[in-house]
Amino acid sequence: MKSRPHSKVRRRFHHPSLRLLFLFLPEIFSSVGGSSVQEVIGAVGESVTFTTSVPVSGTISYKGGTVGLVLNKQSETDQNERFMNRLDWVSQSGFFTLSHLRTDDSGLYTVLSIKEPKGRQDYQLEVYERVSAPQVKNTDSSPSELCSFLCSVRNVRGLKLDLYEDDVLLNHTSSSNTSDTTLNLHLEIKKTDDHRRRTFSCVASNRVSTEKTTIDITHYCSLNPGLNTDVESDVEVLGSRAMFITVVCAVMSVIVVCLWKRNGNESSSGECCVLSGCKRY
Repeated sequence: MKSRPHSKVRRRFHHPSLRLLFLFLPEIFSSVGGSSVQEVIGAVGESVTFTTSVPVSGTISYKGGTVGLVLNKQSETDQNERFMNRLDWVSQSGFFTLSHLRTDDSGLYTVLSIKEPKGRQDYQLEVYERVSAPQVKNTDSSPSELCSFLCSVRNVRGLKLDLYEDDVLLNHTSSSNTSDTTLNLHLEIKKTDDHRRRTFSCVASNRVSTEKTTIDITHYCSLNPGLNTDVESDVEVLGSRAMFITVVCAVMSVIVVCLWKRNGNESSSGECCVLSGCKRY
């Protein structure tokens, strides 16, 4: 067995009567009256500590069955295969610690100290998987005035999925059935330039973690439907008008210059070229 960072003592109890007594201690003391249940939240793969000290002798039980013993500062915490190499008793603090948490570790634990200081505390452990970052995809099937997209995230226990515009909650959903593989949230917004200046985000969370995905609307939606076509048409019209005006101005300029020269007799042999041809005078 590999050494662990905790300072602890692990020895087997060889006296069968003592071991039998400790196995039934939780049941014996449960008839005396219980304490209020303290909730403990844990994440898969991490560890939790039950903060009721058993400095000399006592037990820890899971769903009514003893899974760890301490007698005269000697511990036996590998007696249950379910918690093998995961349940520790730390001699300095007298606390029990459960590591490498799994979702099926959730349930009621009872820590009992039978020597000074005596005490009993019930703990309801709830173990959650950490959430993953939401994925975003566009669901537009054809050009329209609406931009449609979908936020999706792998479903885990206690999952919530929220959709925000800036800091305003637009839509939300939560997981009621972990048999579903994903949790989805759909959103439609009108395609306007105003949305370019806003920040959209999908937020997945549960009691042990939060993940946020920021949505670049311009990446998923072509804003201002028909805008490019309209702009191209406008440009063509404006270009045609500008060319027409330029030609008219040029012709008028030539005519004005020719008339000025003729009236001023500045050149007897000059020629003025206009659209109808060239004339000499």
